[in-house]
Amino acid sequence: MSNVVEFPSSDRPITESEIDKLHSEAFRDLEPKICDCESMAKIGAQIVMSARIDESNREFVFAVVHVFEMLTALKANYYAAWHGEKQQDAAP
Repeated sequence: MSNVVEFPSSDRPITESEIDKLHSEAFRDLEPKICDCESMAKIGAQIVMSARIDESNREFVFAVVHVFEMLTALKANYYAAWHGEKQQDAAP
C-alpha cells in the first residue's frame, strides 16, 4: 500500500519536555471549555427541573440533570488535578 500523503521528515525528534509542554498547554486550554459546558448544563438542568414532569419526559429530565452532575464532577476533578490534589484519570 502506498502513502497517500508524504509528510516531510523531521530533522530532529520531539523531546519529552516539548511533549510535556504541549500537554500542559492543552490541559490549561480546557478550563474555559469545561466551565462553559458546566454552566450550560446547569441552566438546562434548572429549566427542566422547573418544568412539569410526567411519564413522557422523565428520561429527558434524567439525561439533562445527569449531564449536569457529570460536568460538575469533571470540573471539580479538573481543578483538583490543576492544583495537584488529584491525579487525572487515564480513562473516564
